[in-house]
Amino acid sequence: MKIAVCVHLYHTDMWEEIENYLNNLTLPYKLYVNLPYETDGNRFLDFQWDTYVNHYQDLKKAGKDNHQKAYNHFIKHGLRENRFYRKDHLEVFHKISNFKNDSIVFLSPNKGMDIGGFLYTYKKIDEDTDLILKIHTKKGLGSVKKPSVFLSRVGYDRAAKTGKNWFNDMMNGVLKNEKQVISIVEKFKKNNKCGMAGYAKFENFNVNMGEMNKIYPILGISNHPTDTKFVGGTIFWVRNDIYKKYFKEDTINSLLNILPFGYVHEPSPNHAMERIFASIVYNEDQELLVID
Repeated sequence: MKIAVCVHLYHTDMWEEIENYLNNLTLPYKLYVNLPYETDGNRFLDFQWDTYVNHYQDLKKAGKDNHQKAYNHFIKHGLRENRFYRKDHLEVFHKISNFKNDSIVFLSPNKGMDIGGFLYTYKKIDEDTDLILKIHTKKGLGSVKKPSVFLSRVGYDRAAKTGKNWFNDMMNGVLKNEKQVISIVEKFKKNNKCGMAGYAKFENFNVNMGEMNKIYPILGISNHPTDTKFVGGTIFWVRNDIYKKYFKEDTINSLLNILPFGYVHEPSPNHAMERIFASIVYNEDQELLVID
């Protein structure tokens, strides 16, 4: 089976943890990593002009010696050419390339959090992909401007510990060790009903059902499928034959248009899509499995 691993790398300092888990995937796969940048839809809010200029020799020679000139160059040329302007992006790009030199690493807006990151990435995966492994970083802290609800309630130390445990639980559900990974892939090969696999099943839909009902028509789904569950945290394996029916170019663009920039609390389109990723599987009369 042809495997695509899609990584939304918001927290670049977590790459080594993800790399360690990916070492358990010994089957051939293609790695896609999107690096989100901060934007309000009009401006690049995290632009580091000196990093951008100093990294690319042609910019030094061209005299891009101030913020505005560098910024204008990036808007006109740099984004299209997939050039990086943040120091952490440049550093992790080299780490990813050293880990797997044929990786596809690219910038995308921080829109929809990992949901938007996956949709931007899905546009790039090969059409003949059989299985997708969706991964993203997770700290459970929210953002500086908008901390997570849990962080506001319990404080940084407890929230950080809980976030780390949550991330490891999700990752162990999909990449615990070589034996487990092979078992997951074999399940997809042998069981035509296996549409998705993750570490646990959840069914708390109510808070986000209003947002879900707004999104279903975009996907051509008339009603919420019955007796459904979903993978909380959206780290999962999924059969691409299912997703390619729903995530066409126009549909993806429509979804991206309604996803908000930056971090958000629920209810939100992001949390709705977290659940709909699995609803699509049930809508195709397939199942969500948990594989130890």
